[in-house]
Amino acid sequence: AGGGSTIKVRGLPFRATLNDIADFFRGYDFVPELIQMGIGADGRSSGEAWITFTSPSEATRALMDRNRQSMGNRYLELFACN
Repeated sequence: AGGGSTIKVRGLPFRATLNDIADFFRGYDFVPELIQMGIGADGRSSGEAWITFTSPSEATRALMDRNRQSMGNRYLELFACN
């Protein structure tokens, strides 16, 4: 398959929830059931998440608009996944 519709998010506040991530991407067409949060070896949030959009073009739009925007006092880095 061609370009991916999934974005990796890095730098999440450790207390961030699935709802926080959904709020961050409000206005973009993503699949809420496919949001995945990374968990470290200690069982706590790794500060990473993966969010899947309905199309590669929608993922690109979110990536361009939301990269390095803030959630709380952290800024988030977004990366395209293939």
